[in-house]
Amino acid sequence: MKRTLLILAAAALLLTSCGKKAPKLSIFAEHIQTIAKQESIPMAEAAAKVKAMGYTGADVLVTIPEEDLAALDELGFKHACAIVHFNFAKDEQEEMQKKALDFCKQHKYKTLLVVPGLLPEDYTDADYNQLVSRFAAFVKKAEKKGITVVVEDYDNRRSPTFNTERIDHLFTEIPDLKLNFDTGNFVFAGDDVMAALSHFSKKIAHVHLKDRIEVGGRLSPAIGKGIVPFADIVAGLRKAGYKGWLTVEHFGSRQMLEDAEFSANTVLHLKKK
Repeated sequence: MKRTLLILAAAALLLTSCGKKAPKLSIFAEHIQTIAKQESIPMAEAAAKVKAMGYTGADVLVTIPEEDLAALDELGFKHACAIVHFNFAKDEQEEMQKKALDFCKQHKYKTLLVVPGLLPEDYTDADYNQLVSRFAAFVKKAEKKGITVVVEDYDNRRSPTFNTERIDHLFTEIPDLKLNFDTGNFVFAGDDVMAALSHFSKKIAHVHLKDRIEVGGRLSPAIGKGIVPFADIVAGLRKAGYKGWLTVEHFGSRQMLEDAEFSANTVLHLKKK
């Protein structure tokens, strides 16, 4: 633990000496859980290693075990974003709605990323309208509790937020929705990520930094090892006035500890440009 504290102090000193404010760098709590499993270490130890890399926030599922959230809180991780998966194509999801809103209230999360579920393979207008109606009603509930609901460009062709066109349509139906800008998912959908950034600049309330090996490919390497133009994206976010969290994402990594460190170094370097 002493070594971890020394690394944290050195990182803070380096950033100060460079005259730059550290970015609001976040990571998925699930990535920290993966590190704990891959390295055969406790969650708290895995979180300390990640904190030493420069991550100061965490995106967490509303179903996260209480002991894992407590481990993050004890190390001072900020509450960047809560995440909930619904299946609004099926029904109102009343139990999960209550769980998500109670979680945000109890743990003081102000931003909630909602994955609304997938439409049937051969969905009709009625299927879509029903999903949107249920989603819109939930957004109103969240607003009354001071919670900002965001959606992301989700990497599944049956998602109502699969690409720019579908997100635009959903924003028309639910104007109070905001966007979690996922860099890799726009690339996956075949959209121009920089054009999407410009198009949605006023709607962005949270950001996931995800790399891709190729357009349409699902592999998500460490940040800076794929084809996503992160320097341009971060510059574009700054220009648009975005000052929120940058959450690193690379689900499926078989070397999560190394990838988390590489990604942090990449983003910190971009911040200094």
